[in-house]
Amino acid sequence: MIYSYEYFSLEQIASDKFERNHDLYLGKSATRYDLLIIRDPFNLFASRLKISSKAAHFLSVNSPNKTMIDLWIDYAKEYLGETNYLKHNKVCVNYNQWFTDVEYRRNIADKLQMEFSDVGINKVAGQGGGSSFEGKEFDGKATSMDVLNRWKKVADNPQYKQFFNQEILKYSERIFGHIPGTESLIN
Repeated sequence: MIYSYEYFSLEQIASDKFERNHDLYLGKSATRYDLLIIRDPFNLFASRLKISSKAAHFLSVNSPNKTMIDLWIDYAKEYLGETNYLKHNKVCVNYNQWFTDVEYRRNIADKLQMEFSDVGINKVAGQGGGSSFEGKEFDGKATSMDVLNRWKKVADNPQYKQFFNQEILKYSERIFGHIPGTESLIN
């Protein structure tokens, strides 16, 4: 079973309160994994901005006093090992690498003690209406979507540009390397 805490801070997820209620809400597990999937901020925020035009709550998060930007930076710090909130067999996934590299996906499956299969790699999930840019249009051919260049479609949007600063750029480059052209988004 996979349960997503996508819009929550790591402090909340790792809190004593969450831990006390884990088995009550999710059941007991023989082995628990904390799976942290991080997408580069440029494409993540582009997708969030695109979907926010349909539902304003996609720019908000479920963490008091935190913004979407704060959460991304917190997740980046956890990914890089600067923090260590996640204690249950933490597996960190670089979404960009996962999307492009079958051997990386195979390695993730090994870490999760799962039999590897790429069945479903071309499926577009229906939750939330599918892709924020194409909906379900690419269902059956999801790897054909240009998910690593979404940011280019909104790069001139002033609301989008306000999401970026030097700290975001620094953490993005440490995790994803330089993404050509994104430096133009930093004021």
